[in-house]
Amino acid sequence: MRRFFALLLAVCLGLTLMGCQEEAPLPSPTETPAPTPTRTPEAVRFSLGYDPAATLHPIAGDSQVNRELAGLVYQGLYELDNSFSPQPVLAASGAPSEDGYSWSFTLNTGALFSDGTPVSARYAASSLNAARTSASYAPRLAEITDVTAVDDATLVVYLSAPNGDLPALLDVPVVLEREDVPAPLGTGYYQYEAAGDRLYLQTNPYNAGAAALPYATIPLTPVSGADERIASFDSGAVTAVTTEFSDPYALGYSSSYETCDYPTTAMLFVGFRSTGGPCQSELVRQAFSRAIDREGMVRTLLSGHADPANLPVSPLCGDYDGESAALLDYDLEGAAELLAQSGYERNEEDGLLYRRNVPLAVTLLVNSDNESRQAVADTVAAALTELGVSVTVNSLSWSNYTAALTAGQFDLYIGEVRLTGDFDPSPLLTGSLSYGVGGNGGLVQALETWKAAQGEERGQAAKALWARFVQAAPIAPICFKRGSLLVRWGMVSGLQPTRANPFYRMEEWTTTSNR
Repeated sequence: MRRFFALLLAVCLGLTLMGCQEEAPLPSPTETPAPTPTRTPEAVRFSLGYDPAATLHPIAGDSQVNRELAGLVYQGLYELDNSFSPQPVLAASGAPSEDGYSWSFTLNTGALFSDGTPVSARYAASSLNAARTSASYAPRLAEITDVTAVDDATLVVYLSAPNGDLPALLDVPVVLEREDVPAPLGTGYYQYEAAGDRLYLQTNPYNAGAAALPYATIPLTPVSGADERIASFDSGAVTAVTTEFSDPYALGYSSSYETCDYPTTAMLFVGFRSTGGPCQSELVRQAFSRAIDREGMVRTLLSGHADPANLPVSPLCGDYDGESAALLDYDLEGAAELLAQSGYERNEEDGLLYRRNVPLAVTLLVNSDNESRQAVADTVAAALTELGVSVTVNSLSWSNYTAALTAGQFDLYIGEVRLTGDFDPSPLLTGSLSYGVGGNGGLVQALETWKAAQGEERGQAAKALWARFVQAAPIAPICFKRGSLLVRWGMVSGLQPTRANPFYRMEEWTTTSNR
């Protein structure tokens, strides 16, 4: 039954189109009545959804729907483009101290909040310090110990450990707290405005770029859950939404729409228990990693909505080392040779691999409440079985799955993690998510060196780190998922969504004349 649903999911996902393409409408079971000749059809107005039950505060809030609006209302010191390079916005410049334990940032002059208040380092420091204790931002800012405004234009960020790519973490909204408005004020293209019981986005008169926007006003429609969001989009009450096509809810969108993908930091991977069992061998882990057909899995299981990756960093990022990554490319013959080097021989009678009369048998752990990951687990298991490995797939509820991980009751597991914008893999290699990962001093040292490096030195440090990673193979990355911005067909072109801002560069959109 699990295989049936996994196949059904893959087939359904195959109906979506990759990139910025037109989606074909689903056939209607009944004939659509013709419009009344004496009545002009009403144009669909560009509108977005929001969750009225959750706060609109961009730092304190945790509603995904409301957070998607934040890119239109707020700006940070930096923003990440689709190569995950930090681009300065409110910051004019930034530089680390000689020892790397602090960074100094100078703000752009002339930036104003939507009520005309000048942006100062005090507001930026206050926003960053608030983010350090918020549920959404605290994990990424854990190594920031303090943020202090030196004067109106300068602030200093203090760190517990050097980070040469700190600006990649500073796309945190800078806000001006106000009690008489629906949400704190920002410096973005729009501001929140309430009219009676309705909420709107209205262009920010103090943002010079707002004059080029295609919409002066964007109505906001209340949506309080996935089902309501789908219904609002299908009816036209909401005309743009984001989704991940590996999410079962994505299958609910049935209206005619166009799709534009954007890369994310959400990594799907295979974890190994290197502290015992067959996977304590580096050669075995390397072999298992090379047995994964990443491109095939992305194509068939995720319908192309992901970027295959052999390293725990997006291949779109400048720190991705293609030369090292190629050493883990899909190669079943190469994987078999590595297993032979580790002492395993195939038995002609049962086709299994043995070493000292002991079969190469592993348990692959996956959570049962995620059909997409179960399909990945089945595919990985099939590849290892082809090599001659005896694989048991153990599908558990989420609570039992996490308990088994903590107890080390696995040889391999299917995992997913959303990395920070600087692609720091520390949680998986040395931190709270390093299930079954044994100590590797050389890898840890290379990781620390890379995190602290910047400029040309960072590229060299990345090569050294990923060379160590390929040898140790503590985990086997599969891909980085892509999100998708869906917009009702025919409304707009020129979409350029990013992970943090689905409406990135809205001023460059081209809209139809009657919308």
